[in-house]
Order: sequence, then C-alpha cells, then structure tokens
Amino acid sequence: MAGARAMTNVTFWRGTLLFALIAVLLLALLPTGDKMVFSGQDKLVHGITFAVLFLLSKQSLPTDVSLWLIYPGLMSYGVLMEVLQGLTGYRHMEGMDLLADLLGLMVGHLIVLSIRKAQCKLQVPRL
Repeated sequence: MAGARAMTNVTFWRGTLLFALIAVLLLALLPTGDKMVFSGQDKLVHGITFAVLFLLSKQSLPTDVSLWLIYPGLMSYGVLMEVLQGLTGYRHMEGMDLLADLLGLMVGHLIVLSIRKAQCKLQVPRL
C-alpha cells in the first residue's frame, strides 16, 4: 500500500512538473507589454520560476537520485526557452536570463537542503 501511495505521489508531481514546464514555455513566448514595475523584474521572475521548477523536479524524482542531475535538464530547458524567444521576432534572447535561471535553481537547491537539515534536527522522514 505504501509503495502504491508513493508512486501516486511521484505521478502527481511528474504531472504537475510537466504542466508547469508547458505553462512556463507558453507564457515565455507570449508578447509582453514592456510594462515593468521595477528594473530587473524579468530576472526576478526567471529566478523564482526556476526555483519552483527545481522544487517540482525534486519531488518528481526518486529519493535516491542526486539533486545535481536536475541542473542540466532545467538549464537545457532555459536555453531552449531563450532560443525560442529569439525566434519569435517580438521577444529577445538574453544571456542574463540564463544566469537568473541558474541562480533560481541554486535557490531551489538551497531550499531543499535547508528542509532536509531541519528534518534531521527534528528527526522527521527525509524530503
């Protein structure tokens, strides 16, 4: 029973990750109105988005898989997104977006490590 529940959870998280990846890509390809509230808003959105994608990816993987394996997949996704934006004619490909993506992945990774550390102190089953 516990194995079936764990598989259902992994299936849920994988479905959620797939939905998020598709939604983010579609939103990234929409035209923007160039109305930013503050300078750097786009980079902040990239960072937050990739931190969330890291967390979803972590939940989608078996517990024995290294978190470092998430980086190449999501960075490749970021590169694909930037290339597609450059091909639209109304969006621009920016290298700094990839840096914001990487920083977001690092923030997501730090969140996971912080949760694990807290779980060890509280002797709660590992995330």
